[in-house]
This record gives sequence, structure tokens and C-alpha cells, in this order.
Amino acid sequence: MSRQWRESLQAYLLLLPIIGGLLVFAYYPPIRGLGQAFFDWDAATDKWSFVGLTNFTRMAHDEVLLNSIPNMLILLFGGLVIGVTVPLIVAELIYFVRDPKMKYFYRVVLLVPLVVPGVVGLLVWNFIYDPNIGLINSLLDYLGLESWKRGWLSDGSTVLFSMLFMGFPWAAGIGPLIYLSGLMNIPTEVLDSARLDGATSWKRVRYIDIPLVTGQIKFFIVTGMIGGLQDFGRQLVLTDGGPGYSSMVPGYHMYKQAFTYNNFGYASAIGLMLFLFALLLTIVSMKYIQSDRG
Repeated sequence: MSRQWRESLQAYLLLLPIIGGLLVFAYYPPIRGLGQAFFDWDAATDKWSFVGLTNFTRMAHDEVLLNSIPNMLILLFGGLVIGVTVPLIVAELIYFVRDPKMKYFYRVVLLVPLVVPGVVGLLVWNFIYDPNIGLINSLLDYLGLESWKRGWLSDGSTVLFSMLFMGFPWAAGIGPLIYLSGLMNIPTEVLDSARLDGATSWKRVRYIDIPLVTGQIKFFIVTGMIGGLQDFGRQLVLTDGGPGYSSMVPGYHMYKQAFTYNNFGYASAIGLMLFLFALLLTIVSMKYIQSDRG
């Protein structure tokens, strides 16, 4: 056995536990879940029965699911706009800071909120939106705008936009740092040429910075779409899809069907459709969003 082959064999043997773990814990569960979309489960006998496309035809008549799709799209595209633009603005502001110590300080400040669990953040915002003692209604009282007070999460006309507003000013996290790393990798020759040509800060951002961080923009669009399709944490912790079904999203409807009503086959069918939708959006974004770098 040659030395090269022995080294390759050692590498494969070291990778074998990792690949095995991925297959068992990362690939098998979702693949089985997608396959269960064509079956119905009897909880009493733990028996799966093949039902073909019945679960999918049921989706076409599920009013809760159909009415939850616009809610998902509002939260998805609103979250995309926030998640793509705000971190870029923050990154540009930090990039223009000249003092290296202050620039480092701002980077640390952005990362500190990551140590707070997401559920804690949701509960804080639940308190802010409290109709009786919440910060927003108390501030409206102080300003003499009592007529503007709402039960922000219990009013069907405001619940979705209240969910979008959570996390304001949306600057914390690694998003600005990812953009900042892209900005810091822009060749100095390009920036010097723009400066000699008399480009203003806005023109530099528009014609140099944004085209050269398109790779990061693509990353945030793809991950934002996938996360937006799957996310139902706010509904689970705060609203239970209400009031009524005004904040229901397909992901939470899938969760309720599986773990509240034991309709695992139907829940798997919803999950399969969400997977296909996410895959389609990912392919489209990867194809039509091209980076100018390189």
C-alpha cells in the first residue's frame, strides 16, 4: 500500500464518525419526514398507512393554512428588507469610523446581545407590548396620545407589524460584521481611484461597496428566506397564532398539526411544500444575484 493511499485511508477513517453522525442525525430525520408526507399515522397502533397524495389535496382545502400564507409572506419579505439593509448601513457607519479602538468597541457592542437567549428577547418584547404596563403604551400615555394605545399583540391589525418591529434597531448580531469583513476586503487601489475621481461617500457606497459585497447580500437573502419560511418562534412563545389566526404561519400550523393534533403525515406534507418553496427561492436567488467581486 502506497504512502499516499495510507494517508488518504487515515483521513477517510477519521471522517467516518462525522459522516455517520451527519447521516443519522442531520439527513435521516428530514428525509424520513419528507417521505412520511405520503402516509397517515395511527397513534394507537403506531402504524403508517400509505395515502398517496391525500395529504397534499387536503392542503388545498385547509383555510387556516391558506390564510397563513399571506402572513408568512409579510413577515418573510419584511424581515428580508430589514435583515439585508440595516446590517449593511451599520457596517458602513462602522467602516467610516477612523479610530481603530472605537471601531473595535463598536464591533464588540454588536456581539454582546448574542449572549442573551432568543426566548428571553421575545419575552422582553412581550413586556414592551403589554397593553397595561408595557413601555409603548406607557410612553403614549406620557405623550398624551391615549387614543393610539393598542393591545399590540392581541390586535389582529397590528400583530404582524409588531412582530416585525421586534429587535429594533435590528443592529445587533453578526450581520454587520459579515458586511464589514467584505468592506474591509475591498482593494485599496479601487478606493483610491474612486477618491481621485472625486467620488462622494454616497457614490462610493452605491457604485463600489454594494456591488463588491453582493456575495454577502446573497448570503443574507438565502438564509433570510429559509429562516423566514421555517420561523414560528414568535407565534409559539407570544401569540399562539392569534388573535384568531391573524399571526398564524405555515410553519406553526405544521407544528400544531404534528404535536397538538398528532397529524404527523399531514404536517410532513406541509413541511415538504415549505422545503420545495425554500429550494425554489434559493435557486432563483443564487442564479440571478451575481457578485461583481473577482
